[in-house]
Amino acid sequence: MLVLGMDTSSQAATAAVLRDGIILGEYTLNHKKTHSVKMLPLIEQLLADTELTLNDIDVFACGTGPGSFTGVRIGVATAKGFAQALGKQVVSLNTLEILCGSLPIFHGLLVPAVFARADELFCGIYQNQNGLEELLPPCVMTVNELCSYLQQQNQNCLFVGDGAAVHTELITNELKKRAFFAPSHLSMVRGASAALLGYQKAMQNGCIPYQELVPLYLRPSQAEREYRKKQRK
Repeated sequence: MLVLGMDTSSQAATAAVLRDGIILGEYTLNHKKTHSVKMLPLIEQLLADTELTLNDIDVFACGTGPGSFTGVRIGVATAKGFAQALGKQVVSLNTLEILCGSLPIFHGLLVPAVFARADELFCGIYQNQNGLEELLPPCVMTVNELCSYLQQQNQNCLFVGDGAAVHTELITNELKKRAFFAPSHLSMVRGASAALLGYQKAMQNGCIPYQELVPLYLRPSQAEREYRKKQRK
């Protein structure tokens, strides 16, 4: 099975090709949010270098957020367009799953935290001892709310994502020696992780029709908030 994994929900535009559990190639561009211009050429180059075509791909695995609203829409639209044109299925992955998929086995809690705005984070809680297990589904919390929640769990916590990087000092002060942080090269969304998770879900009958692939936003966009504000006046 050939899987093309992709994500554009953060600053990094990333894609990888996997064949039967083995990564053939991965390209990640972590420079400016120019996904609308860079993503398709990135995928085209990846396929050319792995001597494949889009038609060779069996499953498209796509990160659906949470993250940048525009970025999420670009990734979802790209995966849906490929699947519709080629008659293929897709696998839906949330960005927090993909972030955790890059981490080693950790005897404690995995805490992906993506910067939302100000002191808000898109976050969740997972374990990865016998496969990735979701303990707290994707949600929006302030960093203080997240730390208070984790203090009640009384376990070591491995943080990953740009939201954790922004608030490292505060998290460390709150959780003390129970807070650990993933290194920077594992703390961004990786296409290889998306491809591998997509492959695992596909093998477990987790594919869906392209029409069912939808963004995971968690909160209204800025445009929606501004519109509602005007309506209340």
